[in-house]
Formats: sequence, structure tokens, C-alpha cells
Amino acid sequence: MNNLSEVPEYPRNSSDQVSFRKVARPLRSPAKPAPAEAGNEIWFLTLSDLLLLLMIFFVLLLGITLQQQSNSAAPPVQRNNQALPVVATEQPVNRPASPNQSPGDEATSLESDLLGIIDGNEGLEGITVARRSQHVVLTLPEQIIFDSGQADLKNGVLPKLEQIAVFIQKHPNIAVEIQGHTDNRPIANRRYPSNWELSADRATQVAKSLVRLGVNPAIISTRGFGEYKPLYPNGTDSDRMKNRRVELQFSLVSS
Repeated sequence: MNNLSEVPEYPRNSSDQVSFRKVARPLRSPAKPAPAEAGNEIWFLTLSDLLLLLMIFFVLLLGITLQQQSNSAAPPVQRNNQALPVVATEQPVNRPASPNQSPGDEATSLESDLLGIIDGNEGLEGITVARRSQHVVLTLPEQIIFDSGQADLKNGVLPKLEQIAVFIQKHPNIAVEIQGHTDNRPIANRRYPSNWELSADRATQVAKSLVRLGVNPAIISTRGFGEYKPLYPNGTDSDRMKNRRVELQFSLVSS
């Protein structure tokens, strides 16, 4: 593009013609575009502001957390010369069953008390007491409390259970597990499909009777073992009769 423009030259007299001459005249330079670095600088400033705000936020959060930990670890503040109460978590303490007796001694005492109500009392013949580890077991033979193959208590068994109930009530630190046992001869009828059901029902009937006599039901549990825990081999009628029984297993509980 030429930077020259034509400018008319007027005649000096009337006879001269108008002529034109070219005169150099500077043209306006085009506008310079904005440098590309300006947009990058704006973006960088925005990002740096955001990072600064995030840093301030995390510093405040850290300060709050440290303050809370400091308050929780600080000793109780005294007000009016009185310390604020500190709540402590109670830890379980293992206490002996008795301050003067070991569990073995108490089991021996329990066995002696049971033997005392059996020896010399009419109607309790055939009932035995035995010590098994920390348990004391009172055994009621089948012929004393049940008819063969039945779980209904005999009419004359109530006085025997009354004495046992009185003994249990005098010893509030014991638990009673009532176990039913049978021999290995199978039983299958509408009421008892197997010896398991018969042994469990017998234990339950003894438990119900003791509860009616005033024993706390919370300390009683029942189990039926059927023929699976015999005392003797089931080879003779005499041994099978000894295996048909209900056992009351007394255990000491911590007070």
C-alpha cells in the first residue's frame, strides 16, 4: 500500500492549468493486538488465590483440631476451689465367690449341705450326691419320680422336691442345670419320637415343679441328653435302670 496521496496544485495565474502532485503523508498504523501473556497472567492469579484460600482453610482446621485435643487432655478446671468431676469407665473386677473361701471350698460346703438333707430323711432313699470338678450333682433315679417311658411326675415325689427347693432357696449363689438321661432302648410314639424328647421333657417337668415351689426360674436351665451320656454300659437291665435318671447340677456363681 502506497503512503503517497495526490494533492491539487493551484495555478499561479489564470492561464495555468490545475495540476496534481504527489505528497508523502503518513498513514495511521493498525492497532496492535493485546499480548497473549495477559490472559495467562489472569488465570495464574485466579489459581494462586484459590490455593491461598485452601491453605488458610487447612491451617484453620488444623488449629481447631489441636485446640480440641488440648482441651480433652487438660486436667479438670477448678472452680471455687472445687475440681470438676472426672467420669471414669468402670472396669470389671474379678471377685472371688466368697472373701474367706475358695470356689473349691464352697463346692465342698455345698456338697455337705446336700448330703445333710438326704441322710436320715425318709423318702429320699436312692438319691445320690456326687462331686464333679467344681459342680455338685444330685441324681434322682427314674423309679423315684417317673414311670417307665413317661414324663409325668409321680404323686409321691412332691415332698422330695420341696426339700430340694428349700435347699436351693437357702443358697442364692448357685445355678441349677437339670439334665434328663435315658437308657439306649428306643422309644417311638406320638408324644416322644426318640429318647431325646423324653429326656428333655423329664428335665422340664422337674424344673417346672421347682419353680412352682418358689425357686427363681432365672437360675434354672434344662437339657436332654437321651441315651448319649450313660453312667454304665447298657448291657444289663440293672445298668439300664441306673442310666435312666434326672440330674440336678449345682454350680457356684460369682456374687
